[in-house]
Amino acid sequence: MISQKSLVDKNICSRVWTQPIKGTREGMEKIGLEMEMHAYDAKTLAPIGTESAKLDVQSFLKRVAEISTPIKIKYDESSSLITDIFLKHGGNISVEPGGQIEYSSAPFEKLTDVIENVIKGLKIIEEAAAGELVFLSHGTNPISKNDHPLVLPKERYQIMTRYFESAPQVRGIDMMRHSATVQANLDIFGDENWQDAVNLILVLVPITQKLFANSQYFKGMKSQYYSERQEIWEKMDPSRSGIPKNMPFSDNAECAYAQWAKKANVFFIDGLPIQEQPLFNELSFESWLENGYKGKYPDLNSWETHLGTLFPHLRLRDFLEIRHIDAQPFEHTFAPVAFFWALAKTSKVRKEVWQFLKKKKIDFKKVFVEKHDYSELEVPLLNLAIEMLSDLKEQEACKAVNAYKDFLVQKPEYWKAASALEFVEKNKTLNPAKEFGKFLY
Repeated sequence: MISQKSLVDKNICSRVWTQPIKGTREGMEKIGLEMEMHAYDAKTLAPIGTESAKLDVQSFLKRVAEISTPIKIKYDESSSLITDIFLKHGGNISVEPGGQIEYSSAPFEKLTDVIENVIKGLKIIEEAAAGELVFLSHGTNPISKNDHPLVLPKERYQIMTRYFESAPQVRGIDMMRHSATVQANLDIFGDENWQDAVNLILVLVPITQKLFANSQYFKGMKSQYYSERQEIWEKMDPSRSGIPKNMPFSDNAECAYAQWAKKANVFFIDGLPIQEQPLFNELSFESWLENGYKGKYPDLNSWETHLGTLFPHLRLRDFLEIRHIDAQPFEHTFAPVAFFWALAKTSKVRKEVWQFLKKKKIDFKKVFVEKHDYSELEVPLLNLAIEMLSDLKEQEACKAVNAYKDFLVQKPEYWKAASALEFVEKNKTLNPAKEFGKFLY
């Protein structure tokens, strides 16, 4: 049990507060990505795990394990369900609450290695699907129903479901069961270097939300928002989502993030039954730390777990998780990852990006409070990233961002469909690995 007064010194801002979030080296060490995709029965187009789908997620994950000879299989302790499969070549395959298939790459120093790793992982997914599943990469599931089930009922997801169902005014269930993202994970080291990277990415988040929007269809309907997924995540839980309070340009980003995290709601306490877990707005981590909850107090493992239940647009861990990006068409999944890697890689590069934004008269405070689509910056920012990638001799990544620049013009046509079902039929694929790698050729 934490002794509040002895361990938690209010003048120390790290992870409750004994370990720093950031490292001490300079520059960017490694990069990885996480990508989620919707899966459907190849014949009926029923989402995986629903009544009219032949293949369920456990059967799919068992196939993945059989064909990939994994180095580790992770099971949910309470239900014995398979949750994660860690692959020999690096990376892992898992399933999100609504049946979204997720591939997480291993981290690499070179973008070309990330690309190769993702293609290997997607080929395993294809092989396990064996033609019985088709896949769609889109920020929301276009054809899942309002009562879409909890497809992977592991204990943590049951707890989350109970928590979000206790708050019908927020969109946590939509987040869990209907949304999909591509996430860029960046290692940034060095105190000043790290803080500058955090500030720049936070400024770029609202500027690039429309740029990487791709969730036009939702629950069988055309969305009324430019990005349904981003609307969901903004309204998913004000205590744990969006831009962390006081983060942009704080004197100490690590401290500001820790203080924000302390005030966020807690929904999981190890050792408590599901029905005893806290409900929405019932318990903040700060209150738990000071007063306990049902006889339990948090320890350092509790804090680590709590940090992993926060869903801001930029999540701070041992690396930076950029989380506001909608799942892209497979061919364009790598583009936003390469984009952020290019613009945040070194202090020299970031200085050029800051200068670019200043020339465009961007008010670095107002970007967080004023709704603006920043369309005028989309192509110039992509060109800047292409220039940086070319200088770094990352030619494959240059191709990815160039292809995305062309896709901007094509988006209206890509999104055009008579119905959500027609959109899925038009854009589904049996071969996500092949689609992912199209930008290379």
